[in-house]
Amino acid sequence: MCAAVYKSLQLLSSERTGSAVQLVMGLYVLISVIVMIHQAGGAEMKSSIVGGQDAPPGHWPWMAHLNITSDGVEKWRCGGTILNSEWVLTAAHCWVTQPPPNIRRSMVWIGSYSLRKASARYMAVLYVITHPDFKVTHNGYVNDLALVRLKKKITFSRGVAPVRLPNPTNTFSPSSNCWIVGWGNVGTDVPLPNPETLQQLQLPIVLQSVCKEKYPELTDNMLCAGDMSGGKGPCKGDYGGPLLCYGDSGFVQVGIMSYGSQGGCALPGQPGVYTQVSKYLRYINDYIHL
Repeated sequence: MCAAVYKSLQLLSSERTGSAVQLVMGLYVLISVIVMIHQAGGAEMKSSIVGGQDAPPGHWPWMAHLNITSDGVEKWRCGGTILNSEWVLTAAHCWVTQPPPNIRRSMVWIGSYSLRKASARYMAVLYVITHPDFKVTHNGYVNDLALVRLKKKITFSRGVAPVRLPNPTNTFSPSSNCWIVGWGNVGTDVPLPNPETLQQLQLPIVLQSVCKEKYPELTDNMLCAGDMSGGKGPCKGDYGGPLLCYGDSGFVQVGIMSYGSQGGCALPGQPGVYTQVSKYLRYINDYIHL
């Protein structure tokens, strides 16, 4: 490809040929190569969570990027959602780790889009409350929910806003319009390429009966979403982020990404497992409305 560009430039810069035909052909080759480069770059940028696409800027203003560290060197990322000006909702397993996270060194990025570019705010963490009944199971987690209290209040704007939580009576099904959002890997051990743009992916909710067949440890406080044929779903770095479904008042957060395929990301027959937010509304409100 570089050789073709070089050859085209030679044709364009040559004053000895005096041939209009050669000049036109040179222009044609150069334009063709530019188009090929643009298309190749565009295909790369469309790689996503696993099987999704770049999110439109400002489309998910409640998304938070959790930049967690134990010592400033070893770092890991999770997703989260803004509940109000002081609290962020995420997964407990993001914070129950070995080595344990250093709260003072960990940050919550607000108003982020491309992680290689500036976020609206970088918020320090005051403390983290993990669900008291959180536990690790053979395949995943139970009661995988945490609340992150920020040291300073968030200033809301067009690009930074709180998420809506569902009502206890809200019901969503495989036909619902549901999405996941995050900055996680685009495949097993494949990181999101620069500039690390926020990704989105539409996924169907999986019937609870089917979900329990796949994950016998599933409780009524959990649900599944994903493409049973594989190739679409969350990956490392997405967990703690939201499953969002469109309802009467717009998008509401139905789930928190908890865990997924064993041995890889978005494998066939292994949908993602989510903490069902509607089952924890009283618990959440008891803290964030103090």
